[in-house]
Amino acid sequence: MKTKLVVLLALPLFAFGAQNRIGAPAATPVPTPSAACPSNAATPATPTTLAASDLIFAIEEERVAHDIYAAAAARWNLRVFANIAESESRHAAALTALAATIGVQPPPAQAGVYATADLQALHDQLLDLVNGSATGALRAGALIEETDIADLRRLSALATDPASQAVIADLIAASYNHLAAFVRNLKAAGVVYEPQILAAEEFAAVTNAAPGRGGQGQGKGPGGGNAACGADCSGNGPAAPAPATPGNVGRGYRGGR
Repeated sequence: MKTKLVVLLALPLFAFGAQNRIGAPAATPVPTPSAACPSNAATPATPTTLAASDLIFAIEEERVAHDIYAAAAARWNLRVFANIAESESRHAAALTALAATIGVQPPPAQAGVYATADLQALHDQLLDLVNGSATGALRAGALIEETDIADLRRLSALATDPASQAVIADLIAASYNHLAAFVRNLKAAGVVYEPQILAAEEFAAVTNAAPGRGGQGQGKGPGGGNAACGADCSGNGPAAPAPATPGNVGRGYRGGR
């Protein structure tokens, strides 16, 4: 996970500077992800088989996602950021509950500050995208979710206990929903996002699927919705064009459209 992320840190330098191309590539359908969000389950009774270092990394990675989305929500008037930021805080809590089964406490949560150097660098680079433009912020969100999916899969491969595997599977399903939400909002702004990490077929299946049911709710959380994801796990609601500001309309990272 950590080695892979060092490579990913360079992605925004070229992935977001590339010109956007109209239209999505054709792909062979693959099984679509579940629309479910992580359940508001109690702390597992059995100790997790995951290592403390892997859990801390995963927790801080979810915190990076939350902090980036919270910053984007404060800067840009797009509902998707506030909705998914709430979900990310619940993801971190679910992983923290797993860590507690082996007596591991993650570093104290402080917005924008992380004990893992790679994650600190990733946050700082993505924050530049967030501050640059609304479409840059949406691109940052899509890359975060692709990264989360890949890292959670590696974490799942390390887990041998059913409780850890179930939690991670739920987090992956939620990240599928989040990725699709960011891609929908970019599309509404006239921007085509192409996958940087996921295979093209899987990306097409995820982003072309019907929106998740996070906003429909099962009565598990306040005012409906799944308590593990907040009011709207998938960032649903009509996708609105990204707001423009003079000089940065539709701009990506270090480059125009």
